[in-house]
Amino acid sequence: MESTLPDNSKLYDISIPIQPGMPQWPGDDPVAERALLRTPDDVANVTQLILTTHTGTHVDPPRHFVHGGATIDEVPLERWVGPCWVADLTGCGPEVEAGELEVADIPEGTERLILKTTNTRLWRASPTAFVEDYVGLSLDAARWVVEHGIRLIGIDYLSIGGMRTTNVETHQLLLGNDVIIVEGLDPDAIAPGRYELLCFPLKIRDGDGAPARVALRGPLA
Repeated sequence: MESTLPDNSKLYDISIPIQPGMPQWPGDDPVAERALLRTPDDVANVTQLILTTHTGTHVDPPRHFVHGGATIDEVPLERWVGPCWVADLTGCGPEVEAGELEVADIPEGTERLILKTTNTRLWRASPTAFVEDYVGLSLDAARWVVEHGIRLIGIDYLSIGGMRTTNVETHQLLLGNDVIIVEGLDPDAIAPGRYELLCFPLKIRDGDGAPARVALRGPLA
């Protein structure tokens, strides 16, 4: 899936800001911050952050759901960076099904796939409260992803699987087949097509996940 950058390519930040009061997975401790130093009384500004490894825009390595699976620091950077396809699935729900991926014009040979669903509107419609009926990937769609050789999949809310359906099983199927996951994306301004994915998770030793800054560069020719 080699591509070149045309002259009109742009860099799009599709991460969401980390801040107190942001939506969190139910049961996770909320984001908290504490000022340790503040100018002008202190010589510098230093803030302590308290958050989980699955806060906001973040990644799931196999260890998240697979006992003994690869941790975040064991996943090569090359897996997180490279050509990807953004698929417009805003007409799908309550889950993205395998048949909908089949007709979504995803090119053969795609290894990194970003799903743009109606979830992307939730970041503005519900900026502080977690929405339980977000669009997730069905178990059959996860099987489709594995069978089509996709190695990374991203979605525009806090979990790849639907909360009320097969959330655990979808994670287990993908991560158990070494399909790494990027969650909490905001591709609202992104047209479907081919881009370069730039995803840089924090390097946490033995990490089961990590917050990440994620951008798309493109569109690619």
